Amino acid sequence: MVLANIFYSVFHVFSLTLVIPFLSVLFQQVAPVTVKPDFAFSINAIIDTFNFYLGRLIATYGPLYALIMIALMMIVLNFLGNLFRYLAQFFSAPIRAGMVYQLRKELYSKLISLPLSFFSKIKKGDVLNRFGTDVQEIEWSVVQSIITICKDPIMIIVFLITMIKVSFPLTIITLLIFPLVGYLISRIGASIQKNSAKLQQLLASVSAIYDETIGGLRIIKGYNAIDHANKKFQEDTAAHFKMNKKIFRVNELGAPLVELLSVLTLLVVLLIGGIYVLKNSDLSGELFLFFVVIFARIIPPARHLASMYYTLKKGIPSLQRILQILDADEKIYEKENALSIPSFSQHILYREVYFSYHEVEKKEDCKILQDVSFEIKKGEKVALIGSSGAGKSTLVDLLPRFYDLPFGKILIDNKDIKDYKIKDLRSLFGMVSQDVILFHDTVFNNIAFGRSASREEVEVAAKAAFAHDFIMEMENGYDTVIGDRGMTLSGGQRQRISIARALLKKPEILILDEATSALDYESELAIQKSLNEAFKNHTVIIIAHREETLRNMDKIITVKDGKIYEIIHCEK
Repeated sequence: MVLANIFYSVFHVFSLTLVIPFLSVLFQQVAPVTVKPDFAFSINAIIDTFNFYLGRLIATYGPLYALIMIALMMIVLNFLGNLFRYLAQFFSAPIRAGMVYQLRKELYSKLISLPLSFFSKIKKGDVLNRFGTDVQEIEWSVVQSIITICKDPIMIIVFLITMIKVSFPLTIITLLIFPLVGYLISRIGASIQKNSAKLQQLLASVSAIYDETIGGLRIIKGYNAIDHANKKFQEDTAAHFKMNKKIFRVNELGAPLVELLSVLTLLVVLLIGGIYVLKNSDLSGELFLFFVVIFARIIPPARHLASMYYTLKKGIPSLQRILQILDADEKIYEKENALSIPSFSQHILYREVYFSYHEVEKKEDCKILQDVSFEIKKGEKVALIGSSGAGKSTLVDLLPRFYDLPFGKILIDNKDIKDYKIKDLRSLFGMVSQDVILFHDTVFNNIAFGRSASREEVEVAAKAAFAHDFIMEMENGYDTVIGDRGMTLSGGQRQRISIARALLKKPEILILDEATSALDYESELAIQKSLNEAFKNHTVIIIAHREETLRNMDKIITVKDGKIYEIIHCEK
């Protein structure tokens, strides 16, 4: 890519060099060069060599023929220059597309590896905005700026070398004007970066409102809060509009400013150069004209670099927001020599467990769980009961290491769960929660999620969850797309598909977090019977409120205010 840009710049300069002999022939002012000059890397040597051959051409075929040949050479050089320009863009395409592709891959990989505690500090809409708008901003600003850096500085360097070869003193005079331009550009760029950071925060707020509105539309309508929600959105959008307008105005100031200063510089060059030509015989009028043409060609790449500076400043806040996710500390670490755990054979031990969702330094500061200790043996059916907020769901979320403990230990088969490979550990568990998580996909893919299962296996699991009948009544049966979060299904239907997913996995340890709460009494009893049959020899942990759910339990653990209040061993 860089090599192609070098060739493009060189051919561009040579095509401009032909302007001098073209005008000389046109106005019949070709100076006769009778002796072929020695080869040298200088403008005068190149022009004299060209004039030598041009003179012979004119003498043989006449001025008109020479003019046509010069025009054809200019066309060829321009063609070659633009060919290499296209090749530079062609070879840069994988870089431009690949950087964004790699960024999205790394961002997603990081996102799904972060602990759940990370998302308690940041709105989902803000995260989605970083995936969408921020990545797109990087694509249009940072990546485009990298491509510009690989092209325009090369052109400027080639043009500057040519100008120095023509007239070193005149080039120095020209360059003295540019520090003023650079200072003005840097001041505008600093303003753009500062305002862009505020703009992305406002845009994240708007995205969060979109997400919350879609998720809470039932509540907004049910509480007649449409005007309230609309007012909040209008306020945030208006703030975003004002900031965006300000950035556009500042950003658009850059190009005209560079253009104006370039024209003023060109006029100064014409004035000083004209005086220099009149008083100095070393620089001919033709060479001075060539110098002016080359300087004029520096203006577009210089303007691109100035625009790139503004664009880059605008994209830096987006890059910083993405780096906040990529550089976020992964608090769920896997040990270097972590152990495999293909199966669960003995028991689970909670030993003096303390937990808080926020970082704490002392056990006494843990408000969620305090000094929790109990045992679950392999094959036991254990119920966790207690009021909402007592800490029941938190207890089971600690088992697959969705969160890590600040104090205490959880042991599986007498080894700390932190000693196991995270993937192996989580493969032991199957989870069905009250908050059913389904995906915008077919019924089949939702039940078989994360597994390679046959249609027969999926149907068996669906029948055990009492979901097969209503699935077959759907338009495309198991191939029916159920919409975002399964919104085309009722609450009970979503719950049954979620249970079918757990039944298909047949985990060593099944966790049911209010799993049957959305079902009617008869369906709940039927599914409970099916689960008992399917997990007869498996370990089951149930979080429940209804007494009916507590049938056939081996142990009932009552949780109150983050502590174990009572453990009842049931007799069967």
